[in-house]
This record gives sequence, C-alpha cells and structure tokens, in this order.
Amino acid sequence: MEQRHCCEDSPGPGPVQAPRTAVRPQVKAKPGPGGCRAPGLLLLALAAAGAVAGGLLGFTHSPPKPLLQMLRLTLPSPGAPRSNQTAQVDAARNVATIWVTSAQSNRSWAVLFDGQSGCVCYRPLEHPACFLRPMEPRDRETLQLLVNMSRGQGPPGPSQDTHSAQELLVVQGGHEVDPAQVGDSVRHLCTNTPIYWARRAQGPWRQRLIYLCIDICFPSNICVSVCFYYLPD
Repeated sequence: MEQRHCCEDSPGPGPVQAPRTAVRPQVKAKPGPGGCRAPGLLLLALAAAGAVAGGLLGFTHSPPKPLLQMLRLTLPSPGAPRSNQTAQVDAARNVATIWVTSAQSNRSWAVLFDGQSGCVCYRPLEHPACFLRPMEPRDRETLQLLVNMSRGQGPPGPSQDTHSAQELLVVQGGHEVDPAQVGDSVRHLCTNTPIYWARRAQGPWRQRLIYLCIDICFPSNICVSVCFYYLPD
C-alpha cells in the first residue's frame, strides 16, 4: 500500500479531457482539524519522549556514590613514632579494614573487622599468610566506632592517655582454612594467600617462640601489639 503524507493532495488518475481556454481558479483544500497539526504534535511527542529518555539515561550513567569511606587515623603509639594508619569502612556491609605502615620498619599489615562473618583477619603483607579468629565484644565495639566515624559521627571525647595492651595468638598452622568457609571480605583480602585459624593463647610469653608481631592503634586510644606463634604440627 502506498504511503501517504499529510497535507499532500494525491488525487487518483482520471479520464483525459481536452484543455479549456477558461482557467478556473484553483482552490486549495484546507486541511482538516487533525491534518497539518499532526506532524507538529508528533514531533512534540517525540521531543518529549527524547527528553525523558535522555534524563533517564543521564540518571543511569551518573557517577555512583562511593560505597566505601576512607578514614585516616593518626593516633600516636606510646614510646614510638606515629604509624600511618588508614581505615576503609563499608558501612552497608558492616566491614572495616585498617591498613598500617610502621614508621620504624616500613612494614605494612591489614586488620579486617568483618561484622557479617563475625571474624577478625590479620594480613601481614610481608608474610604469605592470613590469620583468622572469631570476633569478641570489644572487636564489635571497635567496628561500630569506625562505622560511626565514616558516617560523620566523631569518636569519643579526646583523651590524653593512650593505653597499651599485648595479645598473644596461637596459630594452628597444620591446617589451612577453606576459603569457601569465610566471607567475601576475607577472601578478597587473602587472595592467593593461605588462611589459618588463630586463638588467644594463655600462659607466660617467655615459653613461646614468637613468629611475628604487629601493632595497631584504635580510635578509642588503645594501642595493641598482637604477636603470633605456631603450634607444633
């Protein structure tokens, strides 16, 4: 079927007649009420649809808001220069990672507080191992404090006293942790790195063969030296 356009007179073919000397005045047919305005209305509708589509497309491709918040923690360590500490907080997933670089040895490590899986993971970057232990109530308090700071809620009132503590964790080095049993955050931190369970050790330190120690300071003005040693196989 032949396509027809609005406002075009397209009469069908008729019988051929002899030309007449008198010329009739040509009267152009006036377009009906829905005639010539149809293209204008159509263009207007298309323009409106394009504007809406463009707005939706622009909204879709607008830069997303960052899901992670970076916090720089500059807390003094007692009797030592300040360490460079940076906290990466994912408030939506209830996860926080503190990255520490020692000012003395230039060694680095990470401590992950995973509120979803209920674990704390230590990752010394110079050692091919991750150490995992269950979260304790004070770990959840530290995680909540970091989440609050990422939301603009400051830490508790400033304190002049910085408390020091020591922790000794025994590593069960004979058996690796299956990565499928830990959360995504732990797997991401410990990619291509063996993971071992660790638990708090009891007894005097002098009877232990210490493997390594890491230091970390928290916004609650508590600095902890965490040391690890392996159980014999």
